[in-house]
Amino acid sequence: MNPCSTLPGPLADLLTARREDIARRWEAKAGTAGGSGLLGRHEQTASAVEWVDAVVDLLRLLSAVPEWDAAPGASPPGTRPHPAGADIAVVVREYGLLRDVLFEVLEESGWVLDVAQVRALNRAVDVCIADAVARHARVREQTLRATEAQMQDILDHAPTAIYVKDELGRYVFVNRAYEDISGMTRAEVMGRTDLDLYPREMAEVFVVNDRQVLLSGQPLESDERVWWKGEWRIYQSLKFPLMGEGGHARAVCGISSDVTQARGVQRERDEARERLRRIITALPVVLWTTDSESRVTLVEGRGVRAMGKQPTDFLGRDLREMYPNHPHLRETTRRALSGESFSTELELDGAWFMVYVSPEVDAAGRVVSVSGVSLDITERRRAEEVLRQSEMRYRLATLATRDVIYDWELATGHIEWSELAARQFRLPPDAPEMDIDWWTRAIHPEDRERVGQEMERIIASGDRQWHDEYRFRRGDGTWAVIEDRGHVVRDEEGTALRMVGAMHDVTERRAAEEEARRRAEFEQLLIGIVGHDLRNPLSAITMASTTLLRREYLDERQRKVIDRILSSAERATRMLRDVLDFTQARLGGGIPMQPQPLDLHELTRQVLDEVRLAHPERSLEFEFSGDGAGLWDPDRLAQVLTNLVNNALSYSPSECPVLVRTHGTHDAVTLSVHNMGAPIPAELLPRLFEPMKRAERRDPREGRGLGLGLFIVKHIVDAHGGRLRVRSDEKEGTLFVVRLPRRLLVQALGVPGARGPGSWP
Repeated sequence: MNPCSTLPGPLADLLTARREDIARRWEAKAGTAGGSGLLGRHEQTASAVEWVDAVVDLLRLLSAVPEWDAAPGASPPGTRPHPAGADIAVVVREYGLLRDVLFEVLEESGWVLDVAQVRALNRAVDVCIADAVARHARVREQTLRATEAQMQDILDHAPTAIYVKDELGRYVFVNRAYEDISGMTRAEVMGRTDLDLYPREMAEVFVVNDRQVLLSGQPLESDERVWWKGEWRIYQSLKFPLMGEGGHARAVCGISSDVTQARGVQRERDEARERLRRIITALPVVLWTTDSESRVTLVEGRGVRAMGKQPTDFLGRDLREMYPNHPHLRETTRRALSGESFSTELELDGAWFMVYVSPEVDAAGRVVSVSGVSLDITERRRAEEVLRQSEMRYRLATLATRDVIYDWELATGHIEWSELAARQFRLPPDAPEMDIDWWTRAIHPEDRERVGQEMERIIASGDRQWHDEYRFRRGDGTWAVIEDRGHVVRDEEGTALRMVGAMHDVTERRAAEEEARRRAEFEQLLIGIVGHDLRNPLSAITMASTTLLRREYLDERQRKVIDRILSSAERATRMLRDVLDFTQARLGGGIPMQPQPLDLHELTRQVLDEVRLAHPERSLEFEFSGDGAGLWDPDRLAQVLTNLVNNALSYSPSECPVLVRTHGTHDAVTLSVHNMGAPIPAELLPRLFEPMKRAERRDPREGRGLGLGLFIVKHIVDAHGGRLRVRSDEKEGTLFVVRLPRRLLVQALGVPGARGPGSWP
C-alpha cells in the first residue's frame, strides 16, 4: 500500500506547506548565531524560508524536466546567490543540513520516496551546492583578478624597480619602473634570466645575490651596478625570499632603487666630513657631546692631545669623576645641565680651553644632551702671562728708574708716557695733552731747531738710534737738562712707525760736573802754583844741604843735623811728586809715560842699591830669571819699585829680609816684593790702592807719608797695561806681584806707534 496516496499534492507541494517548519529546523541545526554561511548574514541575504523556497522551486523544475542540465557557468532557475563573504565550507555544510531536515520532514509526514524522488531531491540540493561553489569560485577569481590588477597598478606606480624571479632565475613579474630602468618591455623580460638579458659580468653579480637569498632564506641588501644609458648606475637592492610549501624559498622578490645621485651626495658628504674631521683634528679644538647624565658620548680634536690623553680616555665617563678636585668644572657642568648656553675658560691637565657650551632641550624643557667646542688657548694664556709679567716688569722698571719712558707714534703724534713723566716734569693736574706738539714747545728755543733737524734726519735716513741733550721746560717754569735716547721702530720696508726712548734728567749731574770741572781747574792751578813755588825752595835746601855735607870741618853733630835736613827735603820732594802724580791721575789725564827699551833686572838692581844706601841696617835680597827686556818708562818703574820696597821695609820686622824677584816669560815680566810681618787687615785689602789708605805702621814714631804710594803704583802699572795683585796672611807674609807686558798697550800708552795686546815680540 502506498503511504503517499493519502497525502495531498505532489512532493514539492508538501515541502512548500511545511516550509516554515523546515526553515526553523534548519536554523536550529545550523546554529546560525555568529555563523558565516547562508543563515548567519540575514542583514545581507534573504531569510531561511526563502532559501527553502528556492530549493523547492528547483525540485519542481527537476521533477518536471528530469533531463534538464544547466550550461557551464550558468546558475539554474530558482537558485539564489549566496551572500558575499560567506565561507564556502559553511555554505556546503548548511546545504547538507537542509537535506537532512527535508528528509526528516518527509519521514515524519509518512512520505515514502521512490528512487526517482530521492534522486530528484538530492539532485536539487547538490545543484544548489554546486551553484554555491561555482559562484564562490567565480567571485574569488574575480576578486583575485581585481587584486592582482590593483597590485599591478600599485607596483607599476612605484618609483623603484620591483621584480620576482623563480628558483631558476626566470622573471615571473616586473613592474613598469623595471621596464623604464632596463629599457625592455614586460613581454621581453618575462620567462628569461639575467644571463639572457644583461652582460655576463653584470648578470653574474645578480645571480650570486639571488642564489644567496634562496639558500639562506634571509633578506639581502646590497649595491648593484647597472649599465644604463651609457653610464654605470648604482642601485640599492633589497632581495628577500618568497616562501613556498615546507618553508622552502620558491622565488626571490627584489626591490631596486637608483641611488647613484644619493651615493654621490653621500660620497661628497663623507669626503666633506673627512675633510672637516682632518681640519678639526688639525685645529687646536675639541668637539664634544655629553648625555643628560654628563657622560661623554663624543670627543674629537687636536686639543685632546694638549691634555696628554686620547679620545677613548673620555668616552662614557663623567668629567666630574675624572677631575673630582676641579670646582670650576663642576660649576660648568651644573650650568650646562640646567639648560644654560654660555662660554667660559677652563683648565684641564695643564692646558687652558675657551669652552662654548650649548645644551639641547626637549619639548618638556629637559636637557637631553650637551654639545660644546673647546678651543685650546694654552699658548695664548702663556703669552698673556708673559705679557702681564713683562708689563709688570716694565712698570716696576719705570717706577724704579729716574728715566721717563715714552712711545711716540709718528703718524699721529700721540705719545704714551711712563707714570714718572708727570712727576719728573712737575706737571699740574690740568696739564694739556702731552703729544708731540707739547713736547716740541717744551724744548728750549735755542735747542729746538737743532733737536728737530737731527730727529728728522735720523728718521729719514733709515738709522734707528737717536741721541741728543737739550734743555726742557718743566711745568713749574724751571729748565731741566735732558739726555734723550730714542730707538726708531720701522716696518719691513724700512718705514718709520714709532720712536721708543728714555728721557733722563741730568740737570744735577751736569751741575755737579760743571762744579767739579771748576774745582779741578782751581786745584790744577793751585797744585801748579804749589808745585812750582815749593819745588824751588826744596831744590835750594837739597843743594845747600848737599854742599854743606861736602865740607870736611863738620863735626858729627853738625853732619847729623844736615843729614836730617837733607832727608826731610828729599821726603818733602817725594811727597810733592806724589801729590802732583795723584792730581794728574785724578783729573783724568793719567800719569804721563815716556817708554824706552830697558832691562827690568838691571833697573831693579839699581833701585835696590839706592834703597840700601838709605836703609843700610836692613837686608834686601834680589833674585831674577828669564829675559827682563821690555819697553817701559824707567823712572816710573823705579818709582814703583821704590814705593813697594819702602812699603815692605816699613811694614816688616827689622830682622826680616825683604825679597825682590823679577822673572821674564814669553810676553811679560813679573816683579814681586815679599816681606814677613803682620798681615794687611782684611777689611783694608779691597781699598788698599785707593788714595789716603794705609795700614798702621809697626813703629808709630816712624815718619808717615800721604798714603798715595800704592795709589800711584796702581796707576803706573795700569798705564803700562799691567796687573797688580796682593796677598797677605799671618803665615806667608805679604806679597805684591806686578805683571808687565813687554810693550805698552795702545789704550794705556795713548801714543802713536804703540802695539796692542797679542803683539809682543
